[in-house]
Amino acid sequence: MPALIDYYEVLGIPRNAKLTDVHRAYNRWVAEFKKDTTPPDPRREALLKEALEVLSDDDRRDAYDKEFAAANRAATAKKVITPGAVVAGLVAVTAVGAIAFVVTRPSGPAVPKARGTEEIRQAVQGAVSPLVAFDMSGKTTPMGVAFVIEDKVMVANCQALAPGAQLAVSTGTKQVPARVTVADEKLGLCKLLTDGYVGEPLSVNSTPPAVGAKVFGTTVGPKGEIGFKEAAVTKVVDEGDSKAIESSMPTQPGGYGAPLLDAGGKVIAVATLKPDGTQLYRVVPPGWLAENRPRPAEPPPPPPAEPAPDTTGSPAMKGPGVPIKKRIEEDADKRLKDMDKQIDSAK
Repeated sequence: MPALIDYYEVLGIPRNAKLTDVHRAYNRWVAEFKKDTTPPDPRREALLKEALEVLSDDDRRDAYDKEFAAANRAATAKKVITPGAVVAGLVAVTAVGAIAFVVTRPSGPAVPKARGTEEIRQAVQGAVSPLVAFDMSGKTTPMGVAFVIEDKVMVANCQALAPGAQLAVSTGTKQVPARVTVADEKLGLCKLLTDGYVGEPLSVNSTPPAVGAKVFGTTVGPKGEIGFKEAAVTKVVDEGDSKAIESSMPTQPGGYGAPLLDAGGKVIAVATLKPDGTQLYRVVPPGWLAENRPRPAEPPPPPPAEPAPDTTGSPAMKGPGVPIKKRIEEDADKRLKDMDKQIDSAK
């Protein structure tokens, strides 16, 4: 029977890690593998994804923990290995590992791995989703596409969004509410903050690709299903203060906010609108994502303090500024004087 894989060790988290810790650890590993300096390791990436799927599902995680505990109990019941055998085994493993490192270590910087359409689709599944606006009746209107760049943070095309619109990201199984936190009218880009987890973040490459480079354009099906189509860069042009990319696959009608991916699956441009209403793929300027991080809403200013009661008025005043005790005494004194007048008149 093959040894049970320790998914906690794969992600580098303790066994009592919370769900947020599981996703955070997975995101760190994904970001590491997206670096150009990290050699591709399909086996490791598959293990990470498998660990995420198991540990992020309460029922599967509970069953896995029980199975793992049972396997540990069975292992401790076996014959104890002698210290000498342990030392010998460690020496042998160290020697083999050293030889393997010398033989297999890369001779230079890692080259980004080119991917196919299906591999791209699987890699970014959940990170790119349709964006919809909804009204009080629950009716939804397509508003283009948004993609994840940080945990619960997405990028979309602002020009297609109506001011004050109620937004949601459609994941296929549920709608996650979202709101605009940063809007750049000049670039036509905005950031959304979602109320829940949508997908894993995509990396962004702000260096325009060369003409002829392979890219993947985002497609949106009639039911909101996200797909990708391979294309090639035909031209890179200046567009205001940034660059724009033209490819053999034109932008799709209603696909504003859709990302254009390079051969490694990184976002190189976003579909935005020109003043004449036509779409183009605009390159995300370097530093724009870092400079435009969503900021929490500022708390409302405190209400103005109520004025202190005015106690300087004359004893005859009956206004709210006179202390209530003083007013009661004055009223009682007036009633006594009225009674004295009635008695005198009756004599």
